[in-house]
Amino acid sequence: MELDHVSSLSLVAFVSLLAAISPGPDFAIVVRNNLVYSRRKGFFTSFGVCAALLIHLFYTLVGIGVLIASNAYLFSLIKYIGAAYLIYLGVSGILASLKMSSVGLQYEKSAQEISDCTAFRQGFLTNMLNPKCAMFFVSLFSQFITADTPVLLRIEFAVINWTIGLGWFLFLSYIITCQFLTSRINQFRKAIDRVMGSFLVILGIRMLFI
Repeated sequence: MELDHVSSLSLVAFVSLLAAISPGPDFAIVVRNNLVYSRRKGFFTSFGVCAALLIHLFYTLVGIGVLIASNAYLFSLIKYIGAAYLIYLGVSGILASLKMSSVGLQYEKSAQEISDCTAFRQGFLTNMLNPKCAMFFVSLFSQFITADTPVLLRIEFAVINWTIGLGWFLFLSYIITCQFLTSRINQFRKAIDRVMGSFLVILGIRMLFI
């Protein structure tokens, strides 16, 4: 394997890891669903995020990503819908925490439990409606991909990015729901829902000014 090829794959892997671990909408919704609901819901949220990543990767690698990033109307439409969705999720979490009493939190948590499908959908829509994903992939892959780039190499770039994203969010879900942590954060569940809800609202507002 040529050195340039290895260097390109390594750089894509490094940048992909930095993007995955940086706090943002995906990070917020995965952490929230893990801490407020369960590790299982966190896993399904992660699967939803990475399902959307596949779509972003596909349209970027076939050249459609450039059209989305350069089309002001389409970009703005996605931005406003995405911002509204993040604000909706954040406000919903805050309102749910306000309905909790200081006692019997476990009972109320069970009553408000979301389905696996809902967790998946939240992760999927949070990532899919983030216009910064299109901008990120276009800017990243434009450094390595030209019209002459082999299909196999494009697939390798996509597989690396997707695998790192999925691995990170599953790892994050596992770590933050280990028994050592959950036994200590259950008493702060209301505060967690409010903090993460507020974070989602802030991210939604920030998205409006991209």
